[in-house]
Amino acid sequence: MRLNEYYEKQELTISFEIFPPKTEDGLRQLEARLSRLIELNPSFISVTYGAMGSTRSRTLEIASKIRREYGMETAHHLTCVGANRHEIQKVLEEIRAAGIENIVALRGDPPKGETKFQAPKDGYSYAVELVEHIRNFGGFGIAVAGYPEKHIEASDFETDLYYLKDKADAGADVIITQLFYDNSYFYRFVERCRAIGIRQPIVPGLLPILNVQQIRRITSMCGSSIPDSLQNELQAVENDEPKVMQVGIRHITRQVQDLLEQGVPGVHFYVLNRFFHIAEIMAELGFTVRKPQPAEAHPEL
Repeated sequence: MRLNEYYEKQELTISFEIFPPKTEDGLRQLEARLSRLIELNPSFISVTYGAMGSTRSRTLEIASKIRREYGMETAHHLTCVGANRHEIQKVLEEIRAAGIENIVALRGDPPKGETKFQAPKDGYSYAVELVEHIRNFGGFGIAVAGYPEKHIEASDFETDLYYLKDKADAGADVIITQLFYDNSYFYRFVERCRAIGIRQPIVPGLLPILNVQQIRRITSMCGSSIPDSLQNELQAVENDEPKVMQVGIRHITRQVQDLLEQGVPGVHFYVLNRFFHIAEIMAELGFTVRKPQPAEAHPEL
């Protein structure tokens, strides 16, 4: 099923995002958790794409495994980083051969050690070019990224929005947002998108907090903010990771409840290849009947 079909349906679409581990041990841990994540019954799972070949083959391996062994739809991330047009064409052929019908199309971050994105020779500089390539190839649902607090490299919000409209006009089926912790940013973002003619479904992307230092690093890299009230809650328990996780679960649960009241078409969870926290969130929201038992309550899951 392609992405536009999910979001055309009346029921809520819940999706998860995982990443390909760089080590064999990390891969084994993810494989051990996959079946449990799938038990939570998301509509689809997206798999991120490592820059410069670092985990790119594993993206296809994991996405194919989810589809083949579990019968669940996946969305294969694809970026402009480190690949020319011919190589992108080859990857698209491999994705199609694996029976995967959806792609998350991103420009991608500059490779490690570089501060500015540089297009590969005979490659693409912008996500809109990648979207056009995928649409011309045909046969895929396409998701693109939106930034409720503005892309960190954008000169201003208006410019960022018009880049997003270019991607929408080029053939994107759905927009999945960067993480945020204050829903007011999302609502203003949707209003501004609609005002310039973007009509695609806009899906909030949410990252539950598991570790204070980690979330500070992530938000500083992507330009997302943490509300003062949440900052204060986290600081009060900063050195107690189980309590940090409970603060994160509680905050995300409140966010989702509010978003559902406003009629969002879906929620996309960045699950960080973990199980327990997202299972608890899903249970609290009534998205699954399987509540984690105390014996399973281990942060590593």
